[in-house]
Amino acid sequence: MSGGRVFVGLDVGGTQVKGGAIRADELDRLDPEQVVGRTVTRDTDLERGASDLLDRLAAFARELGADGPLGLGCPGVYDGRSGVLLRSANLKVLEGVHLARELARRLDLEPPSVAVGNDADLAAYGEQWLGAGRGIDDLVMLTLGTGIGSGIVLAGELFTGSGGRGAEVGHMVVRARRHDEPQEPGLRCGCGAYGCLERLASASAARRRAVAAGLTPDLEQLARRARDSDGPERALLRAIGRDLGAGLLALTALLDVGTYVIGGGFGGALDLLRPGIQEVLAERDYGRDPPRLLSAQLGAAAGWIGAARLAAYTPPHGLVSRP
Repeated sequence: MSGGRVFVGLDVGGTQVKGGAIRADELDRLDPEQVVGRTVTRDTDLERGASDLLDRLAAFARELGADGPLGLGCPGVYDGRSGVLLRSANLKVLEGVHLARELARRLDLEPPSVAVGNDADLAAYGEQWLGAGRGIDDLVMLTLGTGIGSGIVLAGELFTGSGGRGAEVGHMVVRARRHDEPQEPGLRCGCGAYGCLERLASASAARRRAVAAGLTPDLEQLARRARDSDGPERALLRAIGRDLGAGLLALTALLDVGTYVIGGGFGGALDLLRPGIQEVLAERDYGRDPPRLLSAQLGAAAGWIGAARLAAYTPPHGLVSRP
């Protein structure tokens, strides 16, 4: 591999595509702040259809200097065996599309040169590489937004499950309902289950719970008030933290992971969620120190950075060994 080879990462969202590039000769001496500063954005413009979007993604990759392996992150379920995006609530226009093959054709590459993954998985991969998880081999990242995105890194490698559907932490049921209990409004999840973590601890859930408690649904204002005084706002965020802690407790028992990275817009309230999380984690003694709770550091750049890493270290066209 030549020293000047460029690995490009793209993170495709419903409204914007974020991208950036990393040169092969700097992989072992990357400065996180400089890399984050390379972030470039473009509008997604889904209304123009799949073919047009793929054309523009290829043009964006060329603009960023792609001359070989490309990494692509997108929301939804991607089947690594078939190469097809099976389902995506935010990118329905690309459902059923073989993303690697279509982008490779537009870039005059072989399909294996395009590595595709779930956007939340790749955000975790980026944070573990250059962000809050730097130097930590095992971690789980949760992104608290409209839902709860998540990614799992074990022994420095992404865990996605046998069919690419793993690491859906937001859809772990943490508040089960007996058949004879009434349903609590808002706890029926879009996935069909009742009491999923994202129905309790996402930004959307926090707004719903704030309104139900007679508090402001503006989460920044809610957090400010909670920091200013020990009132109902602080109590609500502590309760949400306890629900989030229930999810982390289950993951700790299952994976023995010692680090959780919390990101997303609502992740900015980690200092207020932390007491509730820690209360729940302390209720179980696994004979080890309590897990660390870290704030994500790469922000919106984490996805494309993880995608670039995927391109750089995915054989046969990337490097073989991972850092």
